Amino acid sequence: PAAPVDPNAPAGPAAEAACAPQPSTEVGVTDTEVRIGSIGTISGAIAGFGTTGRNAMTAYFEMINAQGGVCGRQLRLVTGDDGLDAGRNRSETQRLAAEVIGFAGGVTVVDNGGADILAGTNIPDVSLAIGVNRGLLPNNFSPNPIDPSQPGNGTIAVMQYFASQGVTSAAVIWPAQADARLRGQAFVHDLNQAGIADVQTFEVQITETNYGPVAQQIANAGTQLVLTALEVSGMARLAQAFQQVGYTPQVPFYGAQAYGQQFIELAGAAAEGTTIAVTFSIFEDAPNVPAMQQFVEWYGRVAPGNNPDFFAIMSWASADMIVDAVRAAGPAPTRDAMIAYLQTLTEYTGDGFLAPRNPAGKVTGNCFAIVGVRNGQWQRIEPAAGFLNC
Repeated sequence: PAAPVDPNAPAGPAAEAACAPQPSTEVGVTDTEVRIGSIGTISGAIAGFGTTGRNAMTAYFEMINAQGGVCGRQLRLVTGDDGLDAGRNRSETQRLAAEVIGFAGGVTVVDNGGADILAGTNIPDVSLAIGVNRGLLPNNFSPNPIDPSQPGNGTIAVMQYFASQGVTSAAVIWPAQADARLRGQAFVHDLNQAGIADVQTFEVQITETNYGPVAQQIANAGTQLVLTALEVSGMARLAQAFQQVGYTPQVPFYGAQAYGQQFIELAGAAAEGTTIAVTFSIFEDAPNVPAMQQFVEWYGRVAPGNNPDFFAIMSWASADMIVDAVRAAGPAPTRDAMIAYLQTLTEYTGDGFLAPRNPAGKVTGNCFAIVGVRNGQWQRIEPAAGFLNC
């Protein structure tokens, strides 16, 4: 978590103890708590998709509450489940907008559903913003921003790195869902901009289980790099399909969302050799990155036995950002004060938890690290610490 606004003030529990809550009439604020909303996909066609994100939000709030909360108030997470339905996302957003001071986390590909509810309001939205319309909102400050002024996914630097390794061909696979389709097509743009012009594209059903035909077509073409907008079980099935057809892409990227133990468990031996670019510290960095050590410790307390992943990392960062905004808003927090703070957030790392990014300007930046599955475990490939291209 970021330090209090006053650099000379005591940090952590001492700082919170020195700040007494003042009366507030703001939505989601009582004398004893601050309510923050989060809507994810817990049920539906990809049930559990948002579970790790919710766990991470819960873990972060419990850590802060154990330190005394924020200015004498405890944090309370108020959740909604959209069931992978944009209409439900909209209705849940409308319901929670009357109960919470702001939104954070929110692992769902249908968050565009709630975009019009938040449009034109002063409700702070630090949700992940997977949907394009959600990310365009001036009051959205995603921890994983995608520049709305650009047609790609902000991954040109990553694709240039792989082009420098001799990659000239790629395949992009996405599920038949509007926002996932846009993300997949945006990867094609970034590949082309990096000079990788030979790109195959495939659209599959959301619940696809047989990736054999796709893997065979990629193998027949001898495609070097494989990238997807799939969720982790789809990525694992694709990796297994490559193993079954006897083909190993030069760069089995799949996507940053592959990172985590779940992919290794689902893909088994087929996970070996996976190589991805990430814009965050990995769990294996915990001994050297205190912010990651906090995450690993508290996530394990809240969800023992559950494997955190990319979405847990981004949701923890989202929680950190919105709690910093509540803290900066003072003893009587308001939505306006939180927005004012978030608009200053032009370089955020979460104390090394993430590579530098500009949530206020909606730009992730060009820093990344290459990590991969080697000998059945995730490990850093390059650099040994920190990030490339910074």
